[in-house]
Amino acid sequence: MNNKKVSRAFTLVELLIVIAIIGVLASLIYPALSRAMGAGSQVKSMNNAKNIAQAWITSDNMIAARDIYEWAGILSKKAELDDPRIWLLDFDPKVQEKIATGSSIPVSVTEEYGDFKTFPVSWEVANRALKNAPSGTPLLWTRGLKMDGTWDVDIGVFQDQGGHIAFNDAHVQWYSSLLDDNQKGVLKRYGSAKRTHNIAEAIRGGATNILRSAIDMD
Repeated sequence: MNNKKVSRAFTLVELLIVIAIIGVLASLIYPALSRAMGAGSQVKSMNNAKNIAQAWITSDNMIAARDIYEWAGILSKKAELDDPRIWLLDFDPKVQEKIATGSSIPVSVTEEYGDFKTFPVSWEVANRALKNAPSGTPLLWTRGLKMDGTWDVDIGVFQDQGGHIAFNDAHVQWYSSLLDDNQKGVLKRYGSAKRTHNIAEAIRGGATNILRSAIDMD
């Protein structure tokens, strides 16, 4: 009888040890897995931004649109960039919220009055950008960039962790913030050598030429 009790107790101890080991391993693996998934999302965002910027470079004329959806539609028609997944990042929290309501990713960007216009686009763009704009002029960036150079935690594609900016030469850079050590900013004011952290000051026409989805941002 005593031997049986000892055997059962030992088995229970072993089980508890195994559970503890699994818990420790999970605590080690989960952060690494989260970092890997985050890195994958950043790569996808960077590639999509580059594709849009390269398509803009090869398009014929300046794009002057009334909203972000028309801008995307015009470029899609000119450059055959009609895949909505380029504009709607599947890891974007706002896109995921829309899908959770029962909506499906639309099949086309170029439909003037289609499902695409009901989704929050993952990008913001500089409308009326010129082909001969100064080098280093931003063309598009992930949604949620505020005028103070930080990213909005509520509507940012990567929340407040940062985001990508694609420039008019199609190079793409990740920024956790547009503030530098001197608090002056990492961007150049449009047509000037002075620095700024305000995205509106870095593009032609300022804030009036920023096109974004209608999502409230503080």
